[in-house]
Amino acid sequence: MPLVSRIIRSLTRGADRSRPWNSKMGTKYNNMGRGAPELVHFKKGQRIVMRNYIPQYILPDLTGFELKPYVTPKVPEVHCDPVTPKDIFDVCCAPEIEAQFKEGETSE
Repeated sequence: MPLVSRIIRSLTRGADRSRPWNSKMGTKYNNMGRGAPELVHFKKGQRIVMRNYIPQYILPDLTGFELKPYVTPKVPEVHCDPVTPKDIFDVCCAPEIEAQFKEGETSE
């Protein structure tokens, strides 16, 4: 009986090792990544860079720009009330609707 239990134990341990690798196995330094796409793959021994996966940033020309890219932590915080749909309606649509109503273009 001990021989059979050892064989079964070795089979289950081997099956445990054949699981696909994930980031929860191993230490914190053995992670497989965070789901980012592979930027390089190999085809016939050649390294091919996937340029469409590399982000391209479009920046404006900042020559002669006077402001510095730094915000001091001494700037006072600005607290505003949350914007509601009524506030947006009052600013965007209400003046046009009132003007049309006063001219008689729309009915009640």
